[in-house]
Amino acid sequence: MLQRMLGRLHRLEELSLTLIYIGLALVAFVQVICRYTFNLSFSWFEEGGRYIGILVTFLGASIGVRYGTHFSMDLLATSLKPRLADLLIRSVHLVGGSFLLVIAFYGSKLVVKNYGFETTSPAMQIPMYLAYLPIPVFLALMSMRMLLVAALGSRPTQTGDDAP
Repeated sequence: MLQRMLGRLHRLEELSLTLIYIGLALVAFVQVICRYTFNLSFSWFEEGGRYIGILVTFLGASIGVRYGTHFSMDLLATSLKPRLADLLIRSVHLVGGSFLLVIAFYGSKLVVKNYGFETTSPAMQIPMYLAYLPIPVFLALMSMRMLLVAALGSRPTQTGDDAP
């Protein structure tokens, strides 16, 4: 049951990231065509691109934790006996996941504070808490993944085909 739910979450993440990239590319293409053909520019594109950049950065980082593709120095882990290497990997994931959880907590406090301020973005007029929301959400997801590796001792999947 948990594996199936995680598999659906994985597919949703990857589909979301793919659609966001396609949407951003299409809007950028239309922006360039309109700017150079019709001398018309969208005032919200730069701001929207920045917010989408934040979203894809943290979503992509979360997916990177799942695949185990983040930069790491594994010379020590590969030179240790399997039992010690597993303990080291678990410890690193425990510390990293805990750190990300703390950042997610403070990120959520920032989102709540921005929600209370009721500020909006200058060009798009969207509530600013929505611009900051991907930070605590995806940091919490990354933390969950790292803490699962620390608890279960399994390394992140390299193929991403971990759904049944």
